[in-house]
Amino acid sequence: MHSMTRKIWPQKSLNIGIALCLTPLMWHAACQRIDDAVTVDDNDIGGTVNSTTGPEAGVWVIAETTDLPTPFNKIVVTDELGRYLVPDLPAATYQVWVRGYGLIDSPKIEVLPGTVQNLDAIVAPNPHAAAEYFPAGYWLSLLEVPSEDEFPGTGPEGNGLSPNMESQAEWLRNLKSGSCLACHQLGNKATREIPSALGQFDSTVAAWDRRIKSGQAGRAMSAGLNRMGRRRTLEVFADWTDRIVKGEIPETPARPKGVERNVVITQWDWADPKAYLHDQVSTDKRDPTVNANGPSYGALEASADYIPVLDPV
Repeated sequence: MHSMTRKIWPQKSLNIGIALCLTPLMWHAACQRIDDAVTVDDNDIGGTVNSTTGPEAGVWVIAETTDLPTPFNKIVVTDELGRYLVPDLPAATYQVWVRGYGLIDSPKIEVLPGTVQNLDAIVAPNPHAAAEYFPAGYWLSLLEVPSEDEFPGTGPEGNGLSPNMESQAEWLRNLKSGSCLACHQLGNKATREIPSALGQFDSTVAAWDRRIKSGQAGRAMSAGLNRMGRRRTLEVFADWTDRIVKGEIPETPARPKGVERNVVITQWDWADPKAYLHDQVSTDKRDPTVNANGPSYGALEASADYIPVLDPV
């Protein structure tokens, strides 16, 4: 017959044993918190981004300032835990906020370099509010181009496409690199809608016709439209705008992931608010070491008569 012996541990020993068992777990948890934290140098801004749904991964954090000789910003992307770090900022006071797909812009807050600043992202209240932040190209994807069987065009008395447009591919080339997209970001809010300042029109076709004729480049744009086939091309643009006004939105883009998040974008503003940059050069492509770390030079085309110069260093 086997006897059973029950061993009674003193209470003090039991407490010590439990403490010893728990200590590694507590140490691991503490280390995890340390690993998850964002540390910054005195010229960085970092922290975490959270919304009502938790950490926001793959969203942009923008830090911008007007304290420097030219408006300046840096943009980074949050990691899978919603952490961000905007590195190596010049000394200034920065406006910092969050932008991302599925969100609307968060309020801008003032932050100094050397600060750990957690940010609150704002989930978009509806799909249409979220879509306002989608890239122009996604909105342009809603454009319903003439079908392949409409080419070659039969002219203004026929289907409204130019006989010079022998294929859908040729029409698309003119829409893109051959004409419109060479200068304009088709799909941004200014192009996908008709601004009220343009006037009142009987139809969206008439509004688009007036828009194409506007500005210093209006004559050239109008000629480009004629090359494509004025009537049918205006119908395409008008239909695009009408469907958007009625509520059509593009599919939601994917947020940056993986190595797509390993990016720091630095931007400088230059020239002035009424000018636009048509060209920019900083070196000679035949000898790209020319002007190393030197200024960049711009060309303002028809918007102004001076050469803007930017020293990024």
